[in-house]
Amino acid sequence: MKLVMTLLVRNEADIIEANLDYHLAQGVDFVIVTDHGSTDETVALLRRYEQAGVVTVLREEGSQHHQSIRVTRMARLALSRHAADWVINNDADEFWWPLSGSLRDVFASIPSGYGQIEVQRRNFLPRPDGNGPFHSRLLYRDTRSLSPSGLPLEPKVAHRAHPNVVVAPGNHSISGAELSPAPASELLEIFHFPMRSYEQFERKVIQTGIGYEKLEHRSPGVGQDQLKLLAIYREGGLRQYYDDALLDDEALEHGLRQGSIVLDRRLDDFMQRLPGPASQADRPDGPPSRSFIASALGAFLELAQARAQTADLEQQLSAREAELAATGEALQSLRDSHLVRWSGPLRRLWYRI
Repeated sequence: MKLVMTLLVRNEADIIEANLDYHLAQGVDFVIVTDHGSTDETVALLRRYEQAGVVTVLREEGSQHHQSIRVTRMARLALSRHAADWVINNDADEFWWPLSGSLRDVFASIPSGYGQIEVQRRNFLPRPDGNGPFHSRLLYRDTRSLSPSGLPLEPKVAHRAHPNVVVAPGNHSISGAELSPAPASELLEIFHFPMRSYEQFERKVIQTGIGYEKLEHRSPGVGQDQLKLLAIYREGGLRQYYDDALLDDEALEHGLRQGSIVLDRRLDDFMQRLPGPASQADRPDGPPSRSFIASALGAFLELAQARAQTADLEQQLSAREAELAATGEALQSLRDSHLVRWSGPLRRLWYRI
Protein backbone atom coordinates (compact mmCIF):
# COMPACT_ATOMS: atom_id res chain seq x y z
CA MET A 1 0.00 0.00 0.00
CA LYS A 2 1.44 3.33 -1.05
CA LEU A 3 0.26 6.46 0.72
CA VAL A 4 0.94 9.83 -0.95
CA MET A 5 0.17 13.27 0.49
CA THR A 6 -0.30 16.56 -1.39
CA LEU A 7 0.41 20.02 0.04
CA LEU A 8 -0.33 23.47 -1.36
CA VAL A 9 1.88 25.92 0.55
CA ARG A 10 2.82 29.58 0.61
CA ASN A 11 5.15 31.07 3.24
CA GLU A 12 4.77 28.25 5.79
CA ALA A 13 8.33 28.25 7.18
CA ASP A 14 7.14 28.08 10.79
CA ILE A 15 5.27 24.77 10.32
CA ILE A 16 6.28 23.00 7.10
CA GLU A 17 9.10 20.93 8.65
CA ALA A 18 6.89 19.69 11.48
CA ASN A 19 4.14 18.77 9.01
CA LEU A 20 6.46 16.77 6.76
CA ASP A 21 8.35 15.08 9.63
CA TYR A 22 5.10 14.08 11.31
CA HIS A 23 3.35 12.60 8.27
CA LEU A 24 6.44 10.80 7.00
CA ALA A 25 6.82 9.22 10.46
CA GLN A 26 3.14 8.21 10.34
CA GLY A 27 3.67 6.14 7.19
CA VAL A 28 3.26 8.60 4.29
CA ASP A 29 5.56 7.35 1.53
CA PHE A 30 5.86 10.47 -0.58
CA VAL A 31 4.71 14.10 -0.61
CA ILE A 32 3.88 16.25 -3.65
CA VAL A 33 4.12 19.94 -2.81
CA THR A 34 2.97 22.91 -4.86
CA ASP A 35 4.75 26.03 -3.66
CA HIS A 36 2.69 29.09 -4.55
CA GLY A 37 5.33 31.79 -4.70
CA SER A 38 6.80 31.52 -1.20
CA THR A 39 9.15 34.35 -0.25
CA ASP A 40 10.27 33.09 3.18
CA GLU A 41 12.41 30.08 4.13
CA THR A 42 9.82 27.58 2.85
CA VAL A 43 11.70 27.04 -0.43
CA ALA A 44 15.01 26.29 1.31
CA LEU A 45 13.36 23.99 3.84
CA LEU A 46 11.61 22.00 1.12
CA ARG A 47 14.88 21.53 -0.74
CA ARG A 48 16.24 19.29 2.04
CA TYR A 49 13.30 16.90 1.68
CA GLU A 50 13.67 16.95 -2.10
CA GLN A 51 17.30 15.92 -1.74
CA ALA A 52 16.23 13.10 0.59
CA GLY A 53 13.92 11.79 -2.16
CA VAL A 54 10.66 11.99 -0.20
CA VAL A 55 9.25 15.22 -1.67
CA THR A 56 8.81 16.71 -5.12
CA VAL A 57 8.03 20.42 -5.47
CA LEU A 58 6.01 22.10 -8.22
CA ARG A 59 6.40 25.88 -8.54
CA GLU A 60 3.51 28.27 -9.16
CA GLU A 61 3.45 32.06 -9.38
CA GLY A 62 0.69 34.64 -9.56
CA SER A 63 -1.66 35.97 -6.90
CA GLN A 64 -4.80 34.00 -7.80
CA HIS A 65 -5.62 31.10 -5.46
CA HIS A 66 -6.38 28.27 -7.90
CA GLN A 67 -6.54 25.71 -5.12
CA SER A 68 -8.85 23.15 -6.72
CA ILE A 69 -6.91 23.11 -9.99
CA ARG A 70 -3.54 22.76 -8.28
CA VAL A 71 -4.60 20.12 -5.76
CA THR A 72 -6.41 18.12 -8.44
CA ARG A 73 -3.24 18.10 -10.53
CA MET A 74 -1.22 16.81 -7.57
CA ALA A 75 -3.83 14.19 -6.72
CA ARG A 76 -3.68 12.81 -10.26
CA LEU A 77 0.13 12.90 -10.28
CA ALA A 78 0.06 10.85 -7.09
CA LEU A 79 -1.33 8.00 -9.18
CA SER A 80 0.35 8.53 -12.55
CA ARG A 81 3.88 9.24 -11.27
CA HIS A 82 3.98 7.64 -7.83
CA ALA A 83 1.53 4.71 -8.06
CA ALA A 84 -0.42 5.86 -5.01
CA ASP A 85 -3.17 3.72 -3.54
CA TRP A 86 -4.50 6.42 -1.20
CA VAL A 87 -4.09 10.22 -1.40
CA ILE A 88 -4.27 12.67 1.51
CA ASN A 89 -4.87 16.22 0.24
CA ASN A 90 -3.52 18.23 3.12
CA ASP A 91 -2.77 21.79 4.27
CA ALA A 92 0.40 22.85 6.07
CA ASP A 93 -1.49 23.61 9.30
CA GLU A 94 -3.28 20.23 9.44
CA PHE A 95 -2.02 17.03 11.06
CA TRP A 96 -3.92 13.79 10.36
CA TRP A 97 -4.10 11.73 13.53
CA PRO A 98 -5.02 7.99 13.58
CA LEU A 99 -7.26 6.59 16.30
CA SER A 100 -4.86 3.67 16.66
CA GLY A 101 -1.74 2.44 14.92
CA SER A 102 -0.38 4.75 12.21
CA LEU A 103 -1.87 6.48 9.19
CA ARG A 104 -0.50 3.63 7.10
CA ASP A 105 -2.31 1.09 9.30
CA VAL A 106 -5.62 2.91 8.90
CA PHE A 107 -5.53 3.36 5.13
CA ALA A 108 -4.11 -0.12 4.47
CA SER A 109 -7.02 -1.63 6.42
CA ILE A 110 -9.91 0.05 4.58
CA PRO A 111 -11.71 -2.60 2.46
CA SER A 112 -11.60 -2.19 -1.30
CA GLY A 113 -15.33 -1.45 -1.38
CA TYR A 114 -14.64 2.02 0.03
CA GLY A 115 -12.89 4.77 -1.93
CA GLN A 116 -12.96 7.83 0.31
CA ILE A 117 -13.11 8.76 3.98
CA GLU A 118 -14.36 11.97 5.57
CA VAL A 119 -12.33 13.30 8.51
CA GLN A 120 -13.33 15.92 11.08
CA ARG A 121 -11.03 18.77 12.08
CA ARG A 122 -10.25 20.03 15.60
CA ASN A 123 -9.18 23.66 16.02
CA PHE A 124 -6.32 24.28 18.44
CA LEU A 125 -6.65 27.69 20.06
CA PRO A 126 -4.03 30.46 20.13
CA ARG A 127 -2.39 31.30 23.44
CA PRO A 128 -0.49 34.43 24.49
CA ASP A 129 2.89 34.38 22.80
CA GLY A 130 5.45 32.08 24.38
CA ASN A 131 8.62 30.24 23.51
CA GLY A 132 9.02 26.93 21.75
CA PRO A 133 7.42 25.23 18.75
CA PHE A 134 3.73 25.72 18.06
CA HIS A 135 2.79 22.16 19.10
CA SER A 136 4.25 22.76 22.58
CA ARG A 137 2.51 26.14 22.99
CA LEU A 138 -0.92 25.32 21.55
CA LEU A 139 -2.18 22.44 23.68
CA TYR A 140 -5.87 23.32 24.07
CA ARG A 141 -8.59 22.80 21.49
CA ASP A 142 -12.30 23.26 21.03
CA THR A 143 -14.62 20.35 21.62
CA ARG A 144 -16.80 21.80 18.85
CA SER A 145 -14.75 23.64 16.24
CA LEU A 146 -16.31 26.44 14.18
CA SER A 147 -15.27 28.32 11.05
CA PRO A 148 -14.92 32.15 10.91
CA SER A 149 -18.51 32.18 9.62
CA GLY A 150 -19.70 30.55 12.84
CA LEU A 151 -20.64 27.32 11.10
CA PRO A 152 -19.26 23.89 12.06
CA LEU A 153 -15.79 23.39 10.64
CA GLU A 154 -16.01 21.44 7.39
CA PRO A 155 -14.29 18.03 7.32
CA LYS A 156 -11.60 17.02 4.83
CA VAL A 157 -11.61 13.98 2.53
CA ALA A 158 -8.90 11.46 1.64
CA HIS A 159 -9.49 9.16 -1.33
CA ARG A 160 -8.21 6.23 -3.34
CA ALA A 161 -6.05 7.40 -6.21
CA HIS A 162 -8.04 7.80 -9.43
CA PRO A 163 -7.10 9.28 -12.84
CA ASN A 164 -10.27 11.37 -13.10
CA VAL A 165 -10.59 12.65 -9.55
CA VAL A 166 -11.40 16.34 -9.02
CA VAL A 167 -10.66 17.84 -5.60
CA ALA A 168 -13.05 20.59 -4.53
CA PRO A 169 -11.81 23.93 -3.13
CA GLY A 170 -10.68 23.46 0.45
CA ASN A 171 -10.18 19.70 -0.04
CA HIS A 172 -13.63 19.15 1.45
CA SER A 173 -14.97 16.75 -1.19
CA ILE A 174 -14.14 15.01 -4.46
CA SER A 175 -15.92 14.41 -7.74
CA GLY A 176 -15.19 12.85 -11.12
CA ALA A 177 -14.89 9.33 -9.71
CA GLU A 178 -17.38 6.88 -8.23
CA LEU A 179 -15.69 6.28 -4.87
CA SER A 180 -17.96 5.04 -2.07
CA PRO A 181 -17.43 6.78 1.29
CA ALA A 182 -16.37 4.78 4.34
CA PRO A 183 -18.84 5.19 7.23
CA ALA A 184 -16.46 5.30 10.22
CA SER A 185 -14.80 8.70 10.07
CA GLU A 186 -13.73 8.50 13.73
CA LEU A 187 -10.84 6.31 12.63
CA LEU A 188 -9.03 9.59 11.94
CA GLU A 189 -9.14 13.20 13.04
CA ILE A 190 -7.27 16.31 11.95
CA PHE A 191 -5.45 18.63 14.34
CA HIS A 192 -5.81 22.13 12.90
CA PHE A 193 -3.51 25.05 13.87
CA PRO A 194 -4.77 28.10 11.91
CA MET A 195 -3.54 30.71 14.44
CA ARG A 196 0.06 30.20 15.57
CA SER A 197 1.00 33.86 15.93
CA TYR A 198 -0.54 37.15 14.90
CA GLU A 199 2.13 37.77 12.25
CA GLN A 200 1.53 34.36 10.67
CA PHE A 201 -2.25 34.78 10.87
CA GLU A 202 -2.21 38.25 9.27
CA ARG A 203 0.04 37.07 6.45
CA LYS A 204 -2.24 34.11 5.76
CA VAL A 205 -5.38 36.26 5.77
CA ILE A 206 -3.93 38.75 3.28
CA GLN A 207 -2.38 36.34 0.80
CA THR A 208 -5.24 33.82 0.81
CA GLY A 209 -8.00 36.42 0.84
CA ILE A 210 -6.53 38.37 -2.08
CA GLY A 211 -5.93 35.08 -3.89
CA TYR A 212 -9.63 34.24 -3.71
CA GLU A 213 -10.65 37.84 -4.46
CA LYS A 214 -8.70 37.81 -7.74
CA LEU A 215 -9.93 34.36 -8.72
CA GLU A 216 -11.94 34.62 -11.94
CA HIS A 217 -15.23 32.72 -12.24
CA ARG A 218 -15.24 31.93 -8.51
CA SER A 219 -18.34 29.98 -7.49
CA PRO A 220 -20.54 31.42 -4.72
CA GLY A 221 -19.40 30.22 -1.32
CA VAL A 222 -15.84 29.40 -2.40
CA GLY A 223 -13.38 31.14 -0.09
CA GLN A 224 -16.11 32.91 1.87
CA ASP A 225 -14.32 32.53 5.22
CA GLN A 226 -11.05 33.89 3.80
CA LEU A 227 -12.84 36.82 2.14
CA LYS A 228 -14.62 37.62 5.40
CA LEU A 229 -11.30 37.74 7.26
CA LEU A 230 -9.80 39.92 4.52
CA ALA A 231 -12.67 42.38 4.92
CA ILE A 232 -12.06 42.47 8.69
CA TYR A 233 -8.37 43.18 8.02
CA ARG A 234 -9.16 46.05 5.64
CA GLU A 235 -11.52 47.55 8.21
CA GLY A 236 -8.67 47.52 10.74
CA GLY A 237 -10.21 44.87 12.97
CA LEU A 238 -8.01 41.83 12.41
CA ARG A 239 -5.80 42.42 15.46
CA GLN A 240 -8.90 42.64 17.65
CA TYR A 241 -10.29 39.51 16.00
CA TYR A 242 -7.09 37.66 16.88
CA ASP A 243 -7.01 39.02 20.43
CA ASP A 244 -10.61 37.95 20.96
CA ALA A 245 -9.64 34.42 19.91
CA LEU A 246 -6.64 34.31 22.27
CA LEU A 247 -7.13 31.88 25.11
CA ASP A 248 -6.08 33.76 28.24
CA ASP A 249 -5.99 32.12 31.67
CA GLU A 250 -9.52 33.21 32.60
CA ALA A 251 -11.05 31.97 29.34
CA LEU A 252 -9.08 28.75 29.63
CA GLU A 253 -10.30 28.04 33.14
CA HIS A 254 -13.89 28.81 32.15
CA GLY A 255 -13.71 26.62 29.03
CA LEU A 256 -12.22 23.67 30.89
CA ARG A 257 -14.88 23.97 33.58
CA GLN A 258 -17.69 24.13 31.03
CA GLY A 259 -16.24 21.31 28.88
CA SER A 260 -15.98 23.47 25.74
CA ILE A 261 -12.16 23.26 25.79
CA VAL A 262 -9.94 20.24 26.39
CA LEU A 263 -6.22 19.71 26.92
CA ASP A 264 -4.77 17.63 24.07
CA ARG A 265 -1.06 16.77 24.22
CA ARG A 266 -1.07 13.96 21.65
CA LEU A 267 0.68 15.81 18.84
CA ASP A 268 3.24 17.40 21.15
CA ASP A 269 4.04 14.04 22.74
CA PHE A 270 4.52 12.52 19.28
CA MET A 271 6.72 15.36 18.05
CA GLN A 272 8.86 15.27 21.17
CA ARG A 273 9.79 11.67 20.31
CA LEU A 274 10.94 12.53 16.79
CA PRO A 275 13.21 11.06 15.62
CA GLY A 276 12.93 7.76 17.41
CA PRO A 277 11.62 4.19 17.08
CA ALA A 278 8.39 4.98 18.93
CA SER A 279 7.41 7.49 16.26
CA GLN A 280 7.87 5.34 13.18
CA ALA A 281 5.01 3.99 11.08
CA ASP A 282 5.54 0.36 12.14
CA ARG A 283 4.11 0.70 15.64
CA PRO A 284 3.44 -2.24 18.01
CA ASP A 285 -0.29 -1.58 17.95
CA GLY A 286 -0.31 -1.63 14.14
CA PRO A 287 -1.30 -5.28 13.46
CA PRO A 288 -4.24 -5.37 15.93
CA SER A 289 -5.36 -1.97 14.67
CA ARG A 290 -5.37 -3.22 11.08
CA SER A 291 -7.34 -6.30 12.06
CA PHE A 292 -9.92 -4.30 14.00
CA ILE A 293 -10.37 -1.62 11.32
CA ALA A 294 -10.66 -4.18 8.52
CA SER A 295 -13.24 -6.28 10.38
CA ALA A 296 -15.27 -3.26 11.53
CA LEU A 297 -15.40 -1.61 8.11
CA GLY A 298 -15.96 -5.00 6.48
CA ALA A 299 -19.04 -5.46 8.66
CA PHE A 300 -20.36 -2.04 7.58
CA LEU A 301 -19.74 -2.98 3.95
CA GLU A 302 -21.61 -6.29 4.30
CA LEU A 303 -24.50 -4.49 5.98
CA ALA A 304 -24.67 -1.94 3.16
CA GLN A 305 -24.61 -4.73 0.57
CA ALA A 306 -27.36 -6.62 2.41
CA ARG A 307 -29.48 -3.49 2.54
CA ALA A 308 -28.95 -2.92 -1.17
CA GLN A 309 -30.00 -6.52 -1.90
CA THR A 310 -33.05 -6.13 0.33
CA ALA A 311 -34.00 -2.91 -1.41
CA ASP A 312 -33.63 -4.65 -4.79
CA LEU A 313 -35.85 -7.53 -3.67
CA GLU A 314 -38.44 -5.11 -2.32
CA GLN A 315 -38.40 -3.26 -5.64
CA GLN A 316 -38.90 -6.53 -7.55
CA LEU A 317 -41.75 -7.51 -5.21
CA SER A 318 -43.42 -4.15 -5.69
CA ALA A 319 -43.14 -4.57 -9.46
CA ARG A 320 -44.74 -8.05 -9.29
CA GLU A 321 -47.55 -6.74 -7.09
CA ALA A 322 -48.20 -3.95 -9.58
CA GLU A 323 -48.30 -6.48 -12.45
CA LEU A 324 -50.79 -8.69 -10.56
CA ALA A 325 -52.95 -5.69 -9.74
CA ALA A 326 -52.96 -4.61 -13.39
CA THR A 327 -53.82 -8.16 -14.52
CA GLY A 328 -56.68 -8.33 -12.00
CA GLU A 329 -58.05 -5.03 -13.19
CA ALA A 330 -57.87 -6.22 -16.80
CA LEU A 331 -59.72 -9.45 -15.97
CA GLN A 332 -62.41 -7.59 -14.08
CA SER A 333 -62.82 -5.18 -16.98
CA LEU A 334 -63.19 -8.15 -19.31
CA ARG A 335 -65.84 -9.74 -17.09
CA ASP A 336 -67.80 -6.51 -16.94
CA SER A 337 -67.60 -5.83 -20.67
CA HIS A 338 -70.72 -5.84 -22.93
CA LEU A 339 -69.08 -8.36 -25.24
CA VAL A 340 -68.74 -10.95 -22.47
CA ARG A 341 -72.33 -10.42 -21.31
CA TRP A 342 -73.81 -10.54 -24.84
CA SER A 343 -71.87 -13.64 -25.80
CA GLY A 344 -72.87 -15.50 -22.63
CA PRO A 345 -75.77 -17.57 -24.14
CA LEU A 346 -73.65 -18.53 -27.15
CA ARG A 347 -70.76 -19.68 -24.91
CA ARG A 348 -73.11 -21.71 -22.70
CA LEU A 349 -74.57 -23.41 -25.81
CA TRP A 350 -71.07 -24.16 -27.04
CA TYR A 351 -70.13 -25.73 -23.68
CA ARG A 352 -73.29 -27.95 -23.78
CA ILE A 353 -72.50 -29.12 -27.28
